[in-house]
Amino acid sequence: MRVQPLVSLLLSLSATARAEPNKETERPRLVRQIGIDFKNVFTTRENLVTLGVGLGAAWGAGRFDQEIAGSAFNSELNELNGGTAVDGVFEAGEYLGGSLAQVGGAFAAYGLGKAFHRQGVELLGRDLVRAQVVTQSLTLGVKLVVGRERPDGSNQASFPSGHASGTFATATVLQRHYGWKVGVPAYAVAGYVATSRLNEGKHYLSDVVFGAAVGILAGRTVTLELANARFAVSPTLPPGGVGIQLMWLGSSELY
Repeated sequence: MRVQPLVSLLLSLSATARAEPNKETERPRLVRQIGIDFKNVFTTRENLVTLGVGLGAAWGAGRFDQEIAGSAFNSELNELNGGTAVDGVFEAGEYLGGSLAQVGGAFAAYGLGKAFHRQGVELLGRDLVRAQVVTQSLTLGVKLVVGRERPDGSNQASFPSGHASGTFATATVLQRHYGWKVGVPAYAVAGYVATSRLNEGKHYLSDVVFGAAVGILAGRTVTLELANARFAVSPTLPPGGVGIQLMWLGSSELY
């Protein structure tokens, strides 16, 4: 992978980051801040709304789990029959949503920001690292408790989707730092990754819906100080499909 284009991209993004450059000294050390993040996960109304809507949407999506897993959209199921027309379209999702891209990318942004003394990039990377630690920990914990078998029968780690939670956590952090001009394409990529897990036969629909909720919850938890607009983003299940909804929670200060 070429480093120079990545460096250029991060440096250009830092120019528009909504950070407060003179307050870095007031921030706790990263490890201590992550501990605070875990305490904050379930302490705000915004997060409780996101979690509740995510659970409801996952429960509603559950009635489509077997139908989608057994349909022609599941490329792994249909591989012996020549596969499906969209096999190649979703192949990249496995890598975009993997821990190397999500966790590794977060630490890369944090390290590059420090190395090049670009505080906007450093603060973004710091929040991405925090979000990934929180979301990956929550995802793993739920996987171990639930122990749901994957559609392809490969293991008992189906619920929730780690690819979905990781990419939605990243998308949420990017949206909070840069607004919807970056948030919309970031959420589109996260949606693509989540859909790819259905196509690859690795997850049921309810897995990716709740994974998205976990990622959004983690991303919002680590960016509470950026929440000047009180919107909650969460997965939803409209008639005939799956989507993302925005809810206005009022204009009061964070609690």
